[in-house]
Formats: sequence, C-alpha cells, structure tokens
Amino acid sequence: MLTDEVKAEIQSAYSAFLAQKKYKSRYGQRQMIAEFARYLGGIESDSNGNRKSKHKVCVVEAGTGTGKTLGYCISAIPLALNKKKKLIISTATTALQEQIVAKDLPDIVKNSGLKFKFALAKGRGRYICLSKLETQLADDGEAQDSLPLFMIENGLGSPDNKPLYQTMFAAYANQQWDGDRDKWPDNIENKAWSLITTDNQQCSNRRCSYFHSCSYYESRKLLEDADVVVANHDLILADLSLGGGVVLPAPEETIYVFDEAHHLADKALGHFAVHSPLKGTQNWLKQITKVFSELLPFIKPSSRLQKTVEEISNTAQPIHSKIEELYQQMELSLDWDANDDKFGQKPVQQRDNQVLSRFSEGLVPDELKAITSELLKLFISLCRLVDEINNDIIRSMDEKSDASLDKEDSERWFPVIGSILSRAQSYQDLWRFFSVDDVKGQPPSARWAVKKIFDNHEDIELFGSPLMADNLLYSRLWSKCYGALLTSATLTSLGNFHRLTNKTGLPEESAYLAVASPFHYSDVATLCLPAMKSDPGNSADHTEELIELFPSFIEGHQGTLALFSSRKQMNDVLDGLPGSLREQIISQDEMSKQEVIKEHKRKVDEGGKSVIFGLASFAEGIDLPGDYLTNVLIAKIPFAVPNDPIEAGLSEWIESKGGNPFMEITVPEASTKLIQACGRLLRTESDYGQVTLFDSRMMSRRYGKMILESLPPFKRKY
Repeated sequence: MLTDEVKAEIQSAYSAFLAQKKYKSRYGQRQMIAEFARYLGGIESDSNGNRKSKHKVCVVEAGTGTGKTLGYCISAIPLALNKKKKLIISTATTALQEQIVAKDLPDIVKNSGLKFKFALAKGRGRYICLSKLETQLADDGEAQDSLPLFMIENGLGSPDNKPLYQTMFAAYANQQWDGDRDKWPDNIENKAWSLITTDNQQCSNRRCSYFHSCSYYESRKLLEDADVVVANHDLILADLSLGGGVVLPAPEETIYVFDEAHHLADKALGHFAVHSPLKGTQNWLKQITKVFSELLPFIKPSSRLQKTVEEISNTAQPIHSKIEELYQQMELSLDWDANDDKFGQKPVQQRDNQVLSRFSEGLVPDELKAITSELLKLFISLCRLVDEINNDIIRSMDEKSDASLDKEDSERWFPVIGSILSRAQSYQDLWRFFSVDDVKGQPPSARWAVKKIFDNHEDIELFGSPLMADNLLYSRLWSKCYGALLTSATLTSLGNFHRLTNKTGLPEESAYLAVASPFHYSDVATLCLPAMKSDPGNSADHTEELIELFPSFIEGHQGTLALFSSRKQMNDVLDGLPGSLREQIISQDEMSKQEVIKEHKRKVDEGGKSVIFGLASFAEGIDLPGDYLTNVLIAKIPFAVPNDPIEAGLSEWIESKGGNPFMEITVPEASTKLIQACGRLLRTESDYGQVTLFDSRMMSRRYGKMILESLPPFKRKY
C-alpha cells in the first residue's frame, strides 16, 4: 500500500529537486512518478517481507525530454527504502550507466533531500585479477619454470606486455588505481586484458592468496552497503543464468528498473544462445589433451587424480572422431549450393566467405541428431572428469590430507582447469541444444549452420538460439523478482505494447502507460516525404535516386545524419556523390562511433558542415543537440534483414499458426526502429530541424501508412 508518509516523501523530494535546480514541473514526468509509485506501493508482502501479490510489472513509455531517470528514481528510491529492498537500475549502454552513476544519482542526493547510498556493479571481467597479474610478472628461472607450458604458450608469463603489467601492479599497490579496467587512463587491448582478468569458473574466491586485496571483491563490499545498484542488462542476465543472487542481490529481494528496456529481450536471447565451430572444437580437444599431459608431472604419485587425468585422453579421442563424422555428414547432407536441400534447409550467402543453412522449423535431421546425441553423452562424461579434477585442485588449495597437488601448484593450475571446464560446459550446452526436442506448443528453437571458407581451410559453425525470450524472462525474472519497472522512449510498436509483451513474456495484468514527449513537434520539426520514382525493393534504382536527391537535401544544414539499412547502399551512395560533398561526409566505416561523433562536432564547432553516414547503431543512443544535428535523412524503412535465422524461424512458426509474420513481427519492429531514428533529431526543447524519409512505400502501402501514424507528430511535408 502506498502510505501517506511515503507519498509525502516522494512529493517533497520532487518539489525540492525542482526548486534547487530551478526546473519546471513536467506533466509527463509527474505521470511517470505517479504510475511507478502506484505500482510499487500496491505490492503486498508477508511478515518476512516476501512478495505475496500476484506477479506483474509496470511499463512506462516516456517520450524524449520527459526526464525518465529523475522520474523513476524519485518514485522508486523512497519505496525501495521503505520496503527494505535493493533497487537495481539497469541500462543497455555503458554511456547511460556512467551518466546515472556520475551525474544523475549524485544530483538527486544533493538536491532532493533523499538519503541513500549507491554503487556501480560490474562483472569480474572488468576488474584485474592479481593472481593472474602475478603470473604474468613471473621472472625467468624457477618461477617461470613452474608455470604450465600451456600457459606460457598462450601468452602468460610472456614479456610483450610486461611493462604495462608492472605499471598496473605499481599503481594498484600504491592505491593510485582500483583495478577497474574502465578507470585505467589508457586504452587496454582486449588480448592484453584477457590475460589478467578472470571469470566465475577461474576465480578461486576465498582460497586465493589475494582475496583480501581483490579489486572485484572490494567492489562487492560497496554493493552490500548500497541502497541503489546501477548495473546493465548483460550483468543481470548473466546473474540470472547462474540462478540469480550470485553476482547481484537475489531477485526476490530486488526491485528492478530497466531503462532502455526495448533492448532486454534481444539481450536475453544472446545470453541463452549457443554456438561452436566444429574444426575449432577439434583443435580445442587437441590442446586440452596436451594440457592434461602437462598436468601429470605436478600430481603426487599414486594419486587418484592421476587416473582421472589419464581418462581425459580416452574420452577426447572418440569426441574428435564423432565431430569429424558430423562434419562429413553435414558436408554431404546439406546441399550448400542449392536453394533448398532435402531437409528443407535454405542456404543463404552471408558474406564472400560464408554460407548460412537454416534447419527449417528448428528440426535437426535424424542422421545428424544421432551424432549430436552421441556427442552430448561424450561431453557429459568429459565435463564430469574435468569437474572431478577441478574439485581435486580445490581440495589441494585447501591443503586437505588427501590432496593431489601442492598448494602452490594447485593455485597456478586452478584458473587453467576452470577455463577448460567452462568451455566444456558450453560445448555440452550446444550438443544438448541439437539433441533435445523442443517443447510441443511452444515456439521451436532456431538452429542453423554457417560454412566458413578461408584461404587454407574450411569450417562449419553450429548455432542455436531460442526464438523468443518470453519464457526465459518470465521464469527467471518476472516470476521471481519483488518488482520491476520498464521504461524507454520506444516501447510501443504501431501505437500499442503487444510486441513488447510477447517478446519479453510480461505477466498478465501488468500496468502500461505511454507518456507523451513535452516537445512541440509540429512547431519545431518537419517530416518530409519526397515523391520517389523508385521502389526501395529495386536497390540499384533506389540508390541512383538517393545519389541524385541527397545534395539538395543536405544543402543549408550544418549537421546532417544519413541513416542506411544496408552497408552496400551506404557505400554506393557515398561513392556516387560529388567530390565536394564527399569531403563533408564522415562514414562509420572510417572510424569508431565515438570518433565519428567527436569529429562531427569538431567540424560544426569550427563553422563547417558535417554529414554522418551511418547504419543501425547510429539510429539510437547518440545525442547531437542544437546545430550539431538539424537534418536526418533516412534511406528507407528499416526492415529486418530477411536472412536472419532467428527472424526467419519466428516468421515460419507464426505462419504455421495461421498468422501473418510480416504484419505481426516485421512491420512493428520496423516501426520501433524508425521512431528511434527520428528521435535523433530533437534531444532538447530548443532543438529543431527536418527528417526526410526516402521511401515511396510510406504512402503507397497500407503498412507504410500504419508506420507513418506511429511516428512523432511532426509537421508533414509531401
């Protein structure tokens, strides 16, 4: 129940913040605060604080300029404190995550009168592992000789990055750096960083000699004391995949706020997807066989571990043979050059050296399934053996009387075996995905293979993914958490929340609200739909017309953003434009996204003109206020790539149920993407400009008119 006391606290905090910042109250923001407070206040708990209300979530689409962060913080923080629950704010991008921690929350603490502690949550992979750093800094001689040969050959203990690692060690020892990769003053290459960080399987936790000075566990102490934890979707999903409550507070004790919530379903699919190259797996098997042969000299004579290690080689050989059998069978049974093979797979050219073949309806043919089932059994045995070795090494680190290794040796080998176990389990998940039938009545999984052709060899990589994240999110998140708030500027598709509900598996009776942006769209911005002679379906003609029209639509603007759905069309248009105009253009293929934006701003600041040519990644998450952007050019409706195997599988399933996948999936998704693209134009109340969409289907097709009606209410120009 939303008590008068908490209601007054929320109102007081909001009024104080507005007064201190000299801001005006926004109607949409007040709506948002009231909706979230009503939802959270309505959650009923038992005497132990456990939720007893029916599970549901609260969804608020808040247009650009609403002030979402203040809206959910002012309502959720007092209620989380009142209910003695952790509040986790999750974002999809690091940029928003850093903004909330560095700017928004300190601002609220300073100006609202609310008293709370907050902390930033990151996974182990963002922090240095001092044990691995010590290994890297091992001197030549005895220390180096004690390293497993496998570790040396893979870069551990090598001199290449030694000066960097020495500097890091000194900075950490002198308390000039806390071990957070993101706080290191210079860029660190991924390969160099991977050698000095760890993951859940490789970390020995309290058994590590550096446990009490570990940067990751020091950061965890801050989380324990924090009332508000700022995380990201990936970290939350990683925690949920471990069962929840491992890295972050348990879902049952947590109120979640998912900002940029339109990314959540796709992020979830990525976390529960599997993949592996067949030849690559065989190479890994050869490598681990060598690793375990190198482990043997470190094992005490007559140890039980010795027999387990020897069994690894006996298991690896039949796995290698079965993978070879699967490879040959797939080469023969999948006709990679035909439009359709005998199983109904549909090969699609991906890139110059890749061909994709999708298993229709997610069904693996019996002759292939028989092999993958055998591989599953073999990998279950392999994982059991590696797990036994891992547990024995843990006993050695605990200095048990029956330990198989010396404590010092076990500490060196633990991350190596942990890494192998993690990889083996991922392969086991893959073979289970290709061996176990899908649940009847539920959407089938997507399964596909990609043949990769290199200069001196070929490989086939298998992929598997759920088609929908609805059941995953419901079972692991919505049905367990104390409460959840979802918000973003783009949660509706074609004016309703149906697509979001289906994709994310939101519980029945969840609350939904769409809050309009405070911007006066029709007064400050125009949506232009020029008469097009070409149909975007004819790529060559459409590209030629874009080349012809772009110069006149760029003229008169300092800052322009041109968005394309195809890299080929983007580059073809760029090549076809006059040289004088090409000098103004910065393509996303030339440099990183951050560098593109930086260069664009520099040119505008110096009084020049700048045009950004970008793909989907530039259609959201970038802020170019004022003269930095007054002109957005959109080449065509951003329909999904037709050969995406997950989209194809979902379309196939919907069609089998008598539905229309184009109208149920493709059009709503395109509508959301187009709203995001149009949203680049107006970022503040003083912004202005024009959006131009070069797609005749907006006026000639029924779905085009539906998409048009879902766009912000710009002034129209035809």
